[in-house]
Amino acid sequence: MSPTLDYLQYQFRSDLQILVGRWLRQPTDEELHAGYYHLLDAAEACGARLWLVDGRRRAHANQQGTPWMMEEFLPQLPQRLGGAVFMAYLFMPTHLYELEHDATVPPLTYFDGRQYHVQRFTEEQNAMQWLRACAAAQGQQ
Repeated sequence: MSPTLDYLQYQFRSDLQILVGRWLRQPTDEELHAGYYHLLDAAEACGARLWLVDGRRRAHANQQGTPWMMEEFLPQLPQRLGGAVFMAYLFMPTHLYELEHDATVPPLTYFDGRQYHVQRFTEEQNAMQWLRACAAAQGQQ
């Protein structure tokens, strides 16, 4: 499966057991929510608990969506996907800097002890290595 919306492309990489979602442009708030639910439906269909989310084509990091992600979207992932979920996010260096210096965006330690884990990257190779390490630690590969 590799559907493409005009703002999001996604596919399940069965060879790696990773769902890859690539934002094609800056989404509206409505598109952001719909896009993440498309990713969740795709992940549920193939049992993907490892996600690579590429936001490098977006105009900015969209911190306005953070409360929705933290309070509504992320908490439902483990139940719908049957276990811990690992999400590697790719950002442009300037967007990553914005996120890391925005007091409204929780630090990565926020995810400690939760069933959904997030890490931020600027290089895809590093993101994939982290996802593979997560899979190995969970006995998924």
